Amino acid sequence: MEFSGKRVLVTGSTRGLGLAAARLFLERGAEVILHGHDGNGVARAVTGLTKDHPGRVQGFPADLADRAACRRLAQQAGAVDVLVNNAGVLMEAMIPDTDLALWQRSFAINVTAPWVLSRALLEPLRARRGVIVNIGSDSGLLGYPGFATYCATKGAVIGLTRALAIELAPAVRAVCVCPGPIETDMMRKSLEATPDPAATRQVWEAYPALRRVASPEEIAEAILFAASPRASFMTGNLIVIDGGVTMGKRV
Repeated sequence: MEFSGKRVLVTGSTRGLGLAAARLFLERGAEVILHGHDGNGVARAVTGLTKDHPGRVQGFPADLADRAACRRLAQQAGAVDVLVNNAGVLMEAMIPDTDLALWQRSFAINVTAPWVLSRALLEPLRARRGVIVNIGSDSGLLGYPGFATYCATKGAVIGLTRALAIELAPAVRAVCVCPGPIETDMMRKSLEATPDPAATRQVWEAYPALRRVASPEEIAEAILFAASPRASFMTGNLIVIDGGVTMGKRV
């Protein structure tokens, strides 16, 4: 299988996109290290995936806002062939209402953690000619009212990916997958925080030309492609998979 003998660390992989990606890597032969903020959530995810993939699943909790915890996670994961920096937080607030502490925590998790993990795992990634897949967003390419913090962090992830690609070539590839709206817990929580979740969902579903949001599995396929030998000539690139959001207005 495509990833037989490969070790993959996927951050934020107890649910949503990260869990979908972890499951696909396992189905295609990889050993997978799961990560989540909550130890109970990690244990549940490991148990659930181990049923179909015994002996190939590990998991470790870590607060990625803590740089020391990021380094411990890298030590626990050990040598990996693929690092998927998926974990992220979405803070919604207009700029005048944005709390500095929330801004800083968003950057710590969404930007600094991928940087720390990439540095900490650099030697095994080089030795194994590995791949770093960062999860960006269409929000890093566009601006959305109320999401300045998220837009800024995802723009930074795109820049980090390109810098990693330049500095680590030719031994390590770095690719950024930039999804549009995805049907995840993060999206549902954001919707529930609005005055009219149903109306907001209709607006969000109208953004993509395809007039729907993506499933986690659709985006996970792009992650696996980026990490695979099929993408061996791809580095520093963005894979924008957003249903047509970034095309702009339709006639």
